[in-house]
Amino acid sequence: MSTVKILGSSTGTANFTVTVPSGTSTDRTLTLPDNTGTILTTGTAGVPVNGPAFSAYRSGNQAISSSTYTKIQFNAEEFDTNNCYDSTTNYRFTPTVAGYYQVNGSFNNGPSTSPTAASIGIFKNGSAFKYGTYITAGTGMSVNVSNVVYLNGSTDYVEIYAYIVASSPSIEGSSVANSYFSAALVRAA
Repeated sequence: MSTVKILGSSTGTANFTVTVPSGTSTDRTLTLPDNTGTILTTGTAGVPVNGPAFSAYRSGNQAISSSTYTKIQFNAEEFDTNNCYDSTTNYRFTPTVAGYYQVNGSFNNGPSTSPTAASIGIFKNGSAFKYGTYITAGTGMSVNVSNVVYLNGSTDYVEIYAYIVASSPSIEGSSVANSYFSAALVRAA
């Protein structure tokens, strides 16, 4: 017959409490795996709630070339939990934890002169991964992209690229504009 042992701390007087959910009249079973290890909690590093996350935006307008996908230089960070976003040189997110990331991007073509089309894309390791909204409209339009992307936690990175057809294409920038880039770990690998 197996037994359950709860060993107290040799230094201290902490209590260990198991609480039964209120109103429950049905027995519950906790099955532990047949191995040793550490139980993961929301406070454990690498668990999605403690994984890398960031949010960045353009601090000012960015002129780009017409009719070609161009990387948006999101140069102002709102937060960056693991210092994985480069807001000064490469404008890319390179997380340090392998897993599946929710990646979001948006831009507004407000400063563009006579725009006729706009699109946006998530690029992974320098190549197109997923394209988002494509519009054929005028000034002041926003396009968006969102997808879950697997990143290996060491060399994989993501960037956001813009596409505008206009005589003077430009990305609108400000902390409240619709030009932003964010990502967060949703599930560790």
